[in-house]
Amino acid sequence: MSALRLRLASRNWNSLVIREAIAGYFFILPTLLSFLVFFLIPTISGFGMSFFEWDFFSEPEYVGAENFVELFSDKLFLRTLRNTAIFAVSATSLNVGLGMFIAIGINSIKWRWLKAFLRTSYFIPVVISTVVVALLFGFLLQESTGVVNYYFSRLGIDRIPWLTSSTWAFRSIVLIDVWKHVGFFTLIFLAGLQGIPSELYEAAVVDGAGRLVRLTRITIPLLTPSLFFALIIALIGAFQVFESMYVLTNGGPGDATRTVVMLLYREAFGSFNMGYAASMAVVLFVIILALTVSQIWIGDRWVFYR
Repeated sequence: MSALRLRLASRNWNSLVIREAIAGYFFILPTLLSFLVFFLIPTISGFGMSFFEWDFFSEPEYVGAENFVELFSDKLFLRTLRNTAIFAVSATSLNVGLGMFIAIGINSIKWRWLKAFLRTSYFIPVVISTVVVALLFGFLLQESTGVVNYYFSRLGIDRIPWLTSSTWAFRSIVLIDVWKHVGFFTLIFLAGLQGIPSELYEAAVVDGAGRLVRLTRITIPLLTPSLFFALIIALIGAFQVFESMYVLTNGGPGDATRTVVMLLYREAFGSFNMGYAASMAVVLFVIILALTVSQIWIGDRWVFYR
């Protein structure tokens, strides 16, 4: 009788596990389908398309590695790759560095209402559409009629060609990107600061440690996991920059602000050179993947997990 009860209990347990597994797969099905339809299948198709010459209307023609050979002899592509790399380094450094600095400053404030106000203020630009931000700054930074140059002229400062000079246009777009995204990284570091035990600071104060010592010996080391995450996210996003440059300068003046994604878009949907555009996407994917893997590998040496 006891053996029969055990078998019945085992069957009930197995059926319960199966039902829970089915329910679990049912709940993750929308995410799984989205991953397959919008990421995995397009990625595999893009890799395959990079070995073909295709104008979107005729039959694809297999050309092997010719697209990649042409790509790395294309001076425009190499220039856009350089622009993208410079933008990625500049925007990542400023977003992450300022985000950490602002988060530490906000976290040191004693008044809760002021903390909440500053958190909200810095995060508002994050939820605004990038196109809206670009249009707003395009209006503000107009050389002749822009609000910024108007007040500069009132102060006796010469009008700055924010978006029409190759030097200033690139700097302007970097600063706009920082204005748009620094609040996101500020929240990441604020979350990391909340996880640092207050007992560590209390013990450091008892031992006579000053603010600089507490910052360098407690705060920054225990923020390295958040810093590691922020660097990866910032670098991946910066290498895919498109909307702000497309709306503000369309890659100009000349090609000073043209990025790989902008060139890819022009080749794919302007010239209908789909195979060549796919090869650009593959190269960009490999670069981002290599940088991410290298950051993970190097991160094991400096990220402090307590």
